[in-house]
Amino acid sequence: MDQNENSKWNMAWYDWLVFLVPVSLIAGLGLESAYGPDGVDYHDFRAVAHWFDPVFFQYNLVMMLLAVLVVPSLALTYIQTMASRKERRLRREIPVERRGEIHKSMERRASFSAYRGSVFLTTVIVLLGASILLLFKPVFSSHEMGVNFSLGANMLMMGPFAELFGKNPDAYYSHLTRSLTAFQFGFLGAYIYFIGSVARAYFMLDLTSHTFVDGAIRMIVASILALVLSFAFHDESDFVAAPVTASASSFPDSTEHSSIVETPPVETDPKSSPKDSAAKTVTTISTSLALLPLLSFFFGFYPKRAFMAIERIVLTVVKSIPGNDYRALPLSMLAGMSYAHELRLEREGFDNIENLSSADAVDLAVRTCFSYSQLNQWINQAWLAAHLREDYPGFVRCTGITNSEELQQFFFSYGAAQGDAVEQLVAGLPTDSTMTSQSWKVKLTALKVLLDTNTVLPALT
Repeated sequence: MDQNENSKWNMAWYDWLVFLVPVSLIAGLGLESAYGPDGVDYHDFRAVAHWFDPVFFQYNLVMMLLAVLVVPSLALTYIQTMASRKERRLRREIPVERRGEIHKSMERRASFSAYRGSVFLTTVIVLLGASILLLFKPVFSSHEMGVNFSLGANMLMMGPFAELFGKNPDAYYSHLTRSLTAFQFGFLGAYIYFIGSVARAYFMLDLTSHTFVDGAIRMIVASILALVLSFAFHDESDFVAAPVTASASSFPDSTEHSSIVETPPVETDPKSSPKDSAAKTVTTISTSLALLPLLSFFFGFYPKRAFMAIERIVLTVVKSIPGNDYRALPLSMLAGMSYAHELRLEREGFDNIENLSSADAVDLAVRTCFSYSQLNQWINQAWLAAHLREDYPGFVRCTGITNSEELQQFFFSYGAAQGDAVEQLVAGLPTDSTMTSQSWKVKLTALKVLLDTNTVLPALT
């Protein structure tokens, strides 16, 4: 164990770059903010240091540094302290004949090399997202200090609203603001969820490289989904050309826009004054914009719930089409299986009952936070559910038998003491047009043969 403990600290020199690079970048910006010369026109990232008040900018840098370093710090701390605790727990739970597998499996996982790729990826994603959230300041004129969007924006942020550039600058800036807000709060929601999931995995002895990969993908997907959501928050007046004066004032460096736009006739309600119409428009836009950060944040916090809802709707439609019957049984059929447990098992590749029924409890205990006894129970439940399929819930409700071990024990005990165990079970099970008593008898007899075979074969090998 001493050799194993020492190997945890044997990190390659390039592994430390995940700490050194963010610290160097952020420290360089902080020094530029504090000691950099005034009036210098930078054309690289150093210009960011002069977009804000120095004290406010340095405060943002401290928050950004904490947000970035929490990723590699938790990974390294987990490897040094929590991994050995998990190995000791597994040695107490797993049968004696299989304890030799634990040390080899844990030795491969309890080193920074196993986390290297996922931690580097997640650190870069957090660094980029936090930069957009805390450092990038959008401005709409070259006379201001920040990212000058009067020069244009990419299609990811604008989409079909790109045509507003030059036609209606006010609407162009309005949509650009919505896109940036949605992207930032989508990332923020995903990051907050990621921190919670990492903390939970840390204390549950379940912090694997998959946790960081899942978090990185979540932050990417949630930010883009929130950005796409922002396209729904628009006003019909966005596509109405603005007056020439507004266009010229919005693009002070350009003279060609003044001949492009014209003021269209606007129909007004004679019963309402222009002031009332403007107040209604401002109120509507303000209400929708106030909801955008909230919706974007929860898009980032719960993207998988949204995906699962969409998936279930699609599968329901697909099932109604002949030849497209999706037959896999969901993990939610198993006793004690929560939504969080489903997500954790799906991360290891077990997304339905049929897959889980063939899993190895010892291997999964090493890879996840679940105890060996809990996994063994779920796998045995999955085996029985995979064979009984839609009849499994009714069978459990009538007999109280939930897994293959309990069924095998019933066959052995009742058959040895009182007679035919299959007949006894069939007598207590419900029957209908699809499952008659004879059908139950055939199915249970087949299960008895399979259980007896599974017991004999390991003994022969």
